[in-house]
Amino acid sequence: MLRKIIPVLVVLAVCLPELGSAQMGRWEEGGSEDLETLVLSGRFRPFIEASYGVSQPQFKGLESSFGTLGIVEFKLGYAAIDSVRPALHSLDERYVFGSYMGDDVSSSGGLSEGEIGSELTRFGGGNRLGFGFGAKGLSFQMYNQNSLNWTKILPVGYDTMVPEAQAIFDRYEDSFRFGQLMEAGVKIHLFRSVALSAGAEGAVIFPRHVFWPWLGSAMIYSGVQGAVQFFSESIIELSPVVGPILYFVLKSGASLGYYLLLRDDMNWPFGYEKPLTVESAKLGVALTF
Repeated sequence: MLRKIIPVLVVLAVCLPELGSAQMGRWEEGGSEDLETLVLSGRFRPFIEASYGVSQPQFKGLESSFGTLGIVEFKLGYAAIDSVRPALHSLDERYVFGSYMGDDVSSSGGLSEGEIGSELTRFGGGNRLGFGFGAKGLSFQMYNQNSLNWTKILPVGYDTMVPEAQAIFDRYEDSFRFGQLMEAGVKIHLFRSVALSAGAEGAVIFPRHVFWPWLGSAMIYSGVQGAVQFFSESIIELSPVVGPILYFVLKSGASLGYYLLLRDDMNWPFGYEKPLTVESAKLGVALTF
C-alpha cells in the first residue's frame, strides 16, 4: 500500500504548486515561486472551510441504485486573491481535506427499499483556480477544482444486498483506494475573511491503482486543461467581462467530459475496468485569516 501511495504523493507535491503558478504566473511576476515563499510574502493566507451537502454513489450498469448520503467536508489550506484588472481578480487555493459520507449525516430520511447502503471516508489534497468580479471585500469567483484523494467505502447491510452489489464492495476490500475528483462552483466573499461557496463534484474511486496508465490518462487531462486555460486567459486579456465566464465554462466542461469518460474506463483511454463514482452537491463557508 505504501509503495503505491508514495509515487502519487510525489506527483501531488510536484504538480499542484505548478498548476497554481501556471495560472497566476501570467498576471504576477512572482507566479513561479514556491508555496512557502508565497506564504511568507503574505500573498497566500491560511483558510479553513466546512461544507455540507448530498452525495450519490454510482456504478454504471448496475441495476440496483445506491442510497443518497449526506456529506460533511473540511478543508485546510492557503488562498490568494490577486488583482488582474480593476474589479477583476484571480483565485488560487491549495489545500488538504477530509470528508465523510453516510446515511447518519443525511437529511433524506434514510434508505428506500432496495437501495444499497454505504459509508465513505476520504482524505486528499487539491487546487482550486478561477476568476471573479468585485472588490477584495465583496466579490465572487467562478472556480474549477481538481483533487487527488484516497477513499474507503464500507457496505451497510451487506448480507441483504444483491450479489452484484456485494461484488463491488468485495472488489474494494474495505481499504483506502486512490481516486480523483473534479468540481465546479462559485465562491462569494461577503467580507475579505468570510466566504460562502456552492459546488457540484464528480469523484472517481479506483478499485486498484495502476500507476502508469493512470499517469498517462492524467497527463492527457492536464494537457487539455492547460490548453483551455491558455486560450481562456488570452480572451481575458482582450475581454475582462466575457473572458472569466468563458474560462469557467470551458474548464468545467473539460472536467465534466473527463469525468464521464472515467465512469466507463478508470484509466481512459487505456481500456481498464469501471470504477465506483460519487456525485455530490455541497454548500460551504470559509474563513480566511
